[in-house]
Amino acid sequence: MKKTIVTSILIWSVCLVSGIVNAGVFKGVYISTNLGLTSTSSFDFLGSSTDQGSVCDPIINPSEESRRIAGCPTEGTGWLTMFDSGSGIVSSAILGRHFEGTGLWKNFSVEVEFSYGESSLDQTQSIRSRSGVARDKLSNEIYRAQEHIGKVTSHSLFANLRYSFRPGRTTQPFLGVGLGLTKTSIYGGRIWVRNNDWTQISTGSTLPNSEEVRRNLAGTTSSVHETLTDSSPTLQIFAGLDLRVNDSMSIGFRGKFFQVDTFEATGGLDVLRSHEVPDGYVSKREVDSLRIFRGGITLTFLL
Repeated sequence: MKKTIVTSILIWSVCLVSGIVNAGVFKGVYISTNLGLTSTSSFDFLGSSTDQGSVCDPIINPSEESRRIAGCPTEGTGWLTMFDSGSGIVSSAILGRHFEGTGLWKNFSVEVEFSYGESSLDQTQSIRSRSGVARDKLSNEIYRAQEHIGKVTSHSLFANLRYSFRPGRTTQPFLGVGLGLTKTSIYGGRIWVRNNDWTQISTGSTLPNSEEVRRNLAGTTSSVHETLTDSSPTLQIFAGLDLRVNDSMSIGFRGKFFQVDTFEATGGLDVLRSHEVPDGYVSKREVDSLRIFRGGITLTFLL
């Protein structure tokens, strides 16, 4: 699905650029650069993994009989972390062409736009229980469960259709829509720290080797630092105002909004309960919806 969308965007972009070059060579062609601010909305960061309960970990609970009594293997676990909005910088490069003609046709332009945005969150939030063994872990075994996100970045490629309300005038308001692909990266990590006092841990308290399990579990840590990346098709809307400085240059403002849906990436752990992560461990991270707002000053040069 994503490969088909990427191919469609590239074909559309090539067609637009071909139209730009072939239509009277450079007549109506313009180049714009944009520098401004970007803001990401608050979002829920969902996590799930194939990790089993601590009592099913052979290093924590070396007794095969005890693991069988505990009902191993158990189902995976899930968790949720809520993050606030963040802000940062964005830059864009646009290659476009104004249509020639009469009537409404002359109000339209086509564009190919590439942009990069970086929102700094620098937030550490508490992990909440969601499903599976995470519920039990957070209620008795773990005294510190936190997740950190340093920043969220995005690379976007759009093919835009723009409508200008007053073409040829000194002030020119416009609005438009674009279809493209956005590659989103989330830089962060998380940590789960168990209680140092084994008597305060109730995990495995009903097992015949309860003390051994709890002593082995006390003070252990699970942690990861990772970069998660996913790409998704994106629809953007934008609006702005250009002020013509002379026949070949204008300055203005452009604001835009788009929403990243279906962010889904596979991650892992650096260490699990203070030992190596076993083969087959899989962690999945999801964001239901991430809304992005951008605005900045635009310089446009007519070729």
